[in-house]
Amino acid sequence: MTSKFRQKLRKIKLLQALASLRITCLGIFLLFLLTLWGTIAQVQSGLYLAQERFFHSFYFLVLGFIPFPGGQLVMWILFINVLAVMLIRFVYSWKNFGILVIHIGLLMFFVSGYVILNTAEESHVTLKEGQATNVSSAFHDWELAIWEAPPERTDGKVIRTVTGVDVARLKINQPLPMEDSGIIIKLLEYHRNANAYAVNDGDSRYLNASGVQKIEAAKLEKEPERNTPGIILEVTTPEGSSHVILYGAERIPTPIEAGGKTYHLSLRLKRYPMPFTLKLVEFIKEEHPGTQTARSFKSKVAVDTGGQWREKPITMNNPLRHREYTFYQSSFSVDQFRNESSTLAVVRNHGRVLPYISTFVTFAGLVIHFAMAAVNTRKRQRQGAPHAK
Repeated sequence: MTSKFRQKLRKIKLLQALASLRITCLGIFLLFLLTLWGTIAQVQSGLYLAQERFFHSFYFLVLGFIPFPGGQLVMWILFINVLAVMLIRFVYSWKNFGILVIHIGLLMFFVSGYVILNTAEESHVTLKEGQATNVSSAFHDWELAIWEAPPERTDGKVIRTVTGVDVARLKINQPLPMEDSGIIIKLLEYHRNANAYAVNDGDSRYLNASGVQKIEAAKLEKEPERNTPGIILEVTTPEGSSHVILYGAERIPTPIEAGGKTYHLSLRLKRYPMPFTLKLVEFIKEEHPGTQTARSFKSKVAVDTGGQWREKPITMNNPLRHREYTFYQSSFSVDQFRNESSTLAVVRNHGRVLPYISTFVTFAGLVIHFAMAAVNTRKRQRQGAPHAK
């Protein structure tokens, strides 16, 4: 970068403002405040809502009307601040090589956060003690699941191959053929949040296993996981066509006949298969004395690692990391029979190695800087020392 070009950049008042050290200090203070605030809020709101409000948002409202900067906005401001500093304030010379590497490492941290935020898969598993699973569920992304009714087995196990179609990607009145089944699906109506009704007039216009015959659009909730979608499909099989209505709160799939086989249709939260099995060994909850309010809760889980089970406790600030997956203690629930279930947030992080690389680059910059400072100090001491007579 030529000196003349940098001199022109230094005259731009906007860049001068963006490179201010006050912005750096304010951004670091806001990150500290958001981290503390968000960590405390996890106890009442749960991990997911706290992340969405404090860390993933550009801003959120305090007391319902006061805007406060969110984590994503603060990180973008700091990223621009570091870039502006490197453009107009940084002195490029060999004696500042270590500091330059440190700044590059900081920029890599911001890039890592952006990649992880936009590529990581977030889901959850809810287990009772003794239960195990190798599938996690999305928080608020839905899919249309279709599978052939599996044959009965003597060992009681059920094995089925499920085809999942992202509902958000379906287009109205666009036919979607399902391979190897002879079924063609066409979406007629889709409501991201809906109310379902059973009509008792003897007119069963739609196929539905739960008796739902009508859905109406409802107002979208602020928390997306509280929305329950509903869809109406036209399903064409070799035997003819029919209309199917599916609702997200249903527990029973709707069967249809196609080519002499029975297939099941269900509207459910999107599933993510895991290449291992996770089992909840024990759930431990401690309450405040004299109340039923949880003071702390943790899960003792086991992971199948090729025939051997690895056990580890998971608490709010002590997650389990296995391969590219990270499991966090999110929340818990108690049913009407007082049976407790533990909910773990699951994050599949494709870019999890990027923060480690950023840390290594930043640490290398610190080592180079302090090493060069030590060498320069030694040289000055030798030059200033009196000669022996």
